[in-house]
Amino acid sequence: MGGELDERWRPTIVLVHGSGHTAEVWEQVQNQLRHGSVAVDLPGRADRVASIVDVAIDDAVASLTADVERVAGGHLVLVGHSAGGIVLPGLAGRLGDRVLHLVFVAGLCARHGDAVISTVRPDAVDELATRLRAMREQFADCMLDPDPLVDGTTAIDAKTASGIDSLNYMHQTVSWDGVPAAVPRTFVRCLRDRIQPRALQAALAENCGASTVVDIESGHTPALGAPTELAAVLERIAEQSPASTTT
Repeated sequence: MGGELDERWRPTIVLVHGSGHTAEVWEQVQNQLRHGSVAVDLPGRADRVASIVDVAIDDAVASLTADVERVAGGHLVLVGHSAGGIVLPGLAGRLGDRVLHLVFVAGLCARHGDAVISTVRPDAVDELATRLRAMREQFADCMLDPDPLVDGTTAIDAKTASGIDSLNYMHQTVSWDGVPAAVPRTFVRCLRDRIQPRALQAALAENCGASTVVDIESGHTPALGAPTELAAVLERIAEQSPASTTT
C-alpha cells in the first residue's frame, strides 16, 4: 500500500540532556527535526524540584515518564546525551513497547546491575564516592537554573552542576528490566570528544548493547557543536524505525 506516511505512525523523538544542562540544550537540534520531538528536564532544574546532588535514577525516570506521557502519544525514539544515557534504560522499561529505538549520544551506560563509575573510573571508585558524599553535604537543596517560583533551593552554576550530576548518576546501579533485547540501540561516537577517550566510547557502546555505532565530527556535546549533523542522524534513525516505515 503506497502513499504518504501516516503521521500517526511517526515516532516522537524524546531528548534527555546530560550533566550540567537543561532541556534547552536541544533547541538547535529540535529546530532541524522533521519528526516531532520533546526535550525533557531531569529533576533538579526548572520546576522539577529536587536536590540535584542526590536524585535517584528511579525518581528521574518517574519524572521523565510523566513528562513524556503528558505530551507525546504513540511510538518513541529515546535519545540520551552523556549522563542522560544512564536513565535511558529505566525510561525505556517504563514506556514499554512504545519505544522503538534507544540512542546514546556519547551516552554513559552500564550493563544490568552495574554502575557506570566501574566503567569510567574503575581505578577511583572509592575516592570518587568520598567526593560525592562531600558534595551531598555541601550542595544539599541546590538546583540548576530553578524557576523563580521555586522556594527553598539555592541555584548553582552549570559547571558545578555538571560534576554533581555525573558523580551522582554514575554511582547508581543501572537496571535494564523491562527493556526487550530486540529493541535496537545506537551509540553516537563523537570523534573530537575530549571527555571520552576512544577506548571508553567503545566500552560504553558495548555496555548499552549498541548494534550500530555512528560517528559524528563533534566534541562531547554535539547538540551545541554539531546540531545539524546530530539532527540528521536522529532523523535517519526515526525514519528507519518500524513504525515509520508503515504506510
